[in-house]
Amino acid sequence: MRASSLAALTRTRQLIFRALLAFLAREGRYPTGVELAEALGRAPNATRALLRTLAREGLVERREGRYALTQAGLELAAALVATVWRGDEEIETALRLLGVGHAAEDRR
Repeated sequence: MRASSLAALTRTRQLIFRALLAFLAREGRYPTGVELAEALGRAPNATRALLRTLAREGLVERREGRYALTQAGLELAAALVATVWRGDEEIETALRLLGVGHAAEDRR
């Protein structure tokens, strides 16, 4: 993970990033921009703009109309669940779905 990725993750970007993972935990798949906007109660255009910003940071990418984490995004999510999001079961569930095994072990 690039150190700049964590530093560039403003509170709003972190909200979008977390919501993407929460959607994955609940639905078992990545969201579209519209689905993520609805989950957040935000305008679709504003949500897509924030997703594009995360894409420029190399944290998400659009795959088949859905927004998915890149390898750098997975690394950042693992770092966040070990610190800021420690104990967040929804995010830990999402990381387990993605095969990031650190989520459960970090709590022991």
